[in-house]
Parts: sequence; structure tokens; C-alpha cells
Amino acid sequence: PDNNFATMNPLENYYANQTFTQGNLTVKNDHPAPASSTIGMTTGKWYIEAKAALDTVAGNGDWQIGIIGDQVNATSDEIGNHAKSWGYYGPDGNIINNNSGTSYGDTYTEGDFIGIAVDLTNNKLYFSKNGVWQDSGDPTSGATGTGAVSISAAADTPLGEYFIAVGANASANDYTWNMNFGNGYFGTTSHGETN
Repeated sequence: PDNNFATMNPLENYYANQTFTQGNLTVKNDHPAPASSTIGMTTGKWYIEAKAALDTVAGNGDWQIGIIGDQVNATSDEIGNHAKSWGYYGPDGNIINNNSGTSYGDTYTEGDFIGIAVDLTNNKLYFSKNGVWQDSGDPTSGATGTGAVSISAAADTPLGEYFIAVGANASANDYTWNMNFGNGYFGTTSHGETN
């Protein structure tokens, strides 16, 4: 069937202290090692949304969301730690790749909605915050890649595909992400109620 939706994968997560609820679409964690999606992306164009739902230490949320093409191998292994992993970091809006940050977009925190457009036809990555594409991005720009983050082809990653990943950059606080892979809900709230 073509109408399958990903969830977050409780079986493929390095840090065992994560909790998964709402059909594995809500993830709570207190460590950098991210949770990843069940469906990998190898070709084509993909879009998902997530809500930064809860931060137990107000103002100190080290939110991260992005894609990983490398295997997580340590609890300190946050999104963007490897060469084939890109994370959008909440506190400063940077893109993290290969353990280095680059200025990119707006900061985000609890209550914000982050969109990810992955274009594996042109190997481009885009992030939005509350419906606004960051760095003046245009996911319909194709090979031009207006405002895009350039990424490697999925075949050139250690995993041979990319997975959506959510996490944090520090272990100082709990964070919760609500994922929407097309099912229409963020946790228990319908997508229509958030607009």
C-alpha cells in the first residue's frame, strides 16, 4: 500500500530511557541521542512536521530536529554530530553538521512547529518554523535550492538512507516532540486545531 505513515522507532534508538506514546508519535527524552523514524528516505521528496511540545526546564531547551544518515553510537551523539547528519538547533537557529554549527534561521522553543522538507531528487534540505521557511527557503525551487541546506545523496550515507530524527543538544532537561508524518495529529491535537 502507498498510504503508509512513519512513526518514531522505539527499537532503533541508542538511548533506552526514551519514552514513546501516542502510537510512537510522541517522544520524551533527556539525552542528546535522538529518536529516529521507522521509514527511511532514499529518493524523492518528503515532508513532515513536528511540535516542540514540552521542555521541563523553561528557557533552557536544547531542541534539535533534522535528518540522520549515520548510526547513533553514543548517548552524547546528537543530531548533526556526523558528516551525514543535519540538525536544526533551537537555541540559536543554527544548522549543525559534522559537529559544527552554521548560521541559518530563527530560534525556536516549546510550542513551535517545525517543518522539514527533504528533496532527495536535488539533495536539498529545508526547515520551516510556524509555517515560515527559514533562510528564505523555497522547497519548490528544485536544483536551484533557494535557501536550502545542501546534503549528500542518500546512497552516499553510511545507512544508505536518511531518517527523520528528534532530540536535544544537552542532557540538562527533558524534552518532548509530537510528530506528524501525515496522520493529522500532534499528540492528541488535530492539525486543524493548531492553525
